[in-house]
Amino acid sequence: MAESGLVTTLRDGFRGEAAFSRSFRCLEVCAQRLRGTEPQPRAAVVETLGRHLGAAEVLWLRYQEGVFQVLAASGGALGEGSRLSPRPTLQALLRGTGEIVLRSTPPANWLLTVQSPGFEWIVPLAVHGRVVGLLAVAGFPEQPAPPVADQRMVDVLGTLMAAVTLETTPQTRPASVAEQQDLSRLTARERQILSLLPRGFSNARIGLSLGIAPGTVKTHVERILGKLQLDDRAQAAARAVELGLGHSGVEI
Repeated sequence: MAESGLVTTLRDGFRGEAAFSRSFRCLEVCAQRLRGTEPQPRAAVVETLGRHLGAAEVLWLRYQEGVFQVLAASGGALGEGSRLSPRPTLQALLRGTGEIVLRSTPPANWLLTVQSPGFEWIVPLAVHGRVVGLLAVAGFPEQPAPPVADQRMVDVLGTLMAAVTLETTPQTRPASVAEQQDLSRLTARERQILSLLPRGFSNARIGLSLGIAPGTVKTHVERILGKLQLDDRAQAAARAVELGLGHSGVEI
């Protein structure tokens, strides 16, 4: 969106709002940083947004091939480059129309790592109806949800962030015939579990991430080994990286 269009959109949305100037200024600074020449514009945007909202944690995530990658982070335990698979609670959001989810005092986090957050705010970053990433924000314990003025501001900012996310998405290498055959042998759940093996997760940890029992995970792993003619989990983990399903060396 051009700068003039961005300004007009925001001014129309905030007309008559007492919080206009502060929220508008935050959006203006973020937009300038995205268009500027700073060495780490994504990190600067996340830091700016985190300070403006007074949030405990802010994540800018890219979503590709069933895996999230952290493009920028402020607060919390995840760092840039970390990868994680979406929990089942997020699957409908990723397949849906890009509706924003704002939960006050959520009993359990869907995505972020802050314990007992006052709110969890997940903004899908969508381009042409396809979710390419997420902006996720967590408040400190007992922190109230952001006011309407900030919600409108982030709605506009999300449009800019979605475009940048799409621009930074790498083109994937076409799978070889052998890789396509291996992938076709696996069910969607088996591919999901295989993608977690390079991180060294136990069956219990994988089960917790996916909302299934450790015994079910063990059964799936055994089936993966059989279908791919592998001897053990180490070979499966290596094959996952080769197939582009996993990422080694990043613990979440």
